[in-house]
Amino acid sequence: GPLEFSAGSQKIKIGRELSISDESEQEIKTNLKVNNFPHIIEPFDIGEVSFHSGWIFHRAGANISKETRKVMTIIYIDKDMKLKKPENKGQMNDWKTWCPGVAIGENVNSILNPIIFEK
Repeated sequence: GPLEFSAGSQKIKIGRELSISDESEQEIKTNLKVNNFPHIIEPFDIGEVSFHSGWIFHRAGANISKETRKVMTIIYIDKDMKLKKPENKGQMNDWKTWCPGVAIGENVNSILNPIIFEK
């Protein structure tokens, strides 16, 4: 399925603490509908990219093809970003997977998250 966005949803805080699951998707979907955020679904052509805020609620529908969906994600963060205490199992897994060696409260500057630009 194509990438989907709820336009303007970066302004709300509800649902940020939830792990990704069928239950959380339903809860978030209901909240987005109640707040009347426009739901944008547009397929991308091969080679097209999306630049969007990670705070906007977004998802991809099920892959109904027989081909493996290939995705490349790059997330840019401020060099002074500090690791916060995980609030759920998904965030705990992200900490262990994507922030090796970084303690809570420390800058997220690790082998997997190097500083790539400084003025």
